[in-house]
Amino acid sequence: MDIRKSSVFLRMETTCESLLFELKEIWDEVGEPETVRDSMLEEIEKECLDVYTRKVDQAYQSRAQLRQAIADAEAELADIFSSLGERPMNTKQPDQKSLGLKDELNMIIPFLEEMKKRKSERKKQFVEVLDQINDISREIYRTAADCHYQRTVDENDLSLKRLEELHSQLLALQNEKSDRLKQVLDSLNALHSLCLVLGMDFQDQIRDIHPTLDDSNGTKNISDDTIGRLSIAIQNLREIKIQRLRRLQDLASTMLELWNLMDTPLDEQRMFRNVTSKIAASEPEITEPDCLSMDFISFVCH
Repeated sequence: MDIRKSSVFLRMETTCESLLFELKEIWDEVGEPETVRDSMLEEIEKECLDVYTRKVDQAYQSRAQLRQAIADAEAELADIFSSLGERPMNTKQPDQKSLGLKDELNMIIPFLEEMKKRKSERKKQFVEVLDQINDISREIYRTAADCHYQRTVDENDLSLKRLEELHSQLLALQNEKSDRLKQVLDSLNALHSLCLVLGMDFQDQIRDIHPTLDDSNGTKNISDDTIGRLSIAIQNLREIKIQRLRRLQDLASTMLELWNLMDTPLDEQRMFRNVTSKIAASEPEITEPDCLSMDFISFVCH
């Protein structure tokens, strides 16, 4: 727009000429000398120039701020697209060159807010997956040094590709947790069976391994340490079971020899059939409760 053709400019020009003409009439009537008139006109011109200069400076500053705001918004948009792993979209309209800076900024802001919302929603997805990864990691790896997974959200990489990678890591951890839990439960069942056969208190055996193993409704500890200690406990009880079975088999052999020498009646022999029937049994075949307890072995000895 040509400011010289605007109605406001024409009105200002007319008003200024009218005021100057009125001022000249007053000066004529008063009889102001030319030197005074020139001085006052110079003062008026300077004051007008100061006002215009100040307004121009303000306009320059406003334009610079708008340009910076547009540049900042476009840069933030580029960062968001980059973090989401997407190609930047052109926010400029074909006829945008004819728009003013304010209109251009007003077109970018809503799009920027929408992209911020998308980034926030994507970040929430990352947080949910990472929280699950961290929770399971803490169950499996009891120290931070043993945990190999990223524990915080990297806001510079919120791409779908990275999210899929984290989902794959989570699935792998969930499968590992399931396998470990099954291993722990199988070990507890094996340990319980051994305790039944040996006449031992199952709760006493697991209490020292880890407190969670004694809780029928709680989450079982599935760390390497717990699995290792369960394995050692099973091996120790199995060795005790083998030792006691051999002792019982030795007692059974001795009993059979004595019965043959003494012609012991079959009725009396039947009383110890649960002993002699195990004379050729292997360790896995012995599953009867208390059949290898110290009380039972002491009873056979006497």
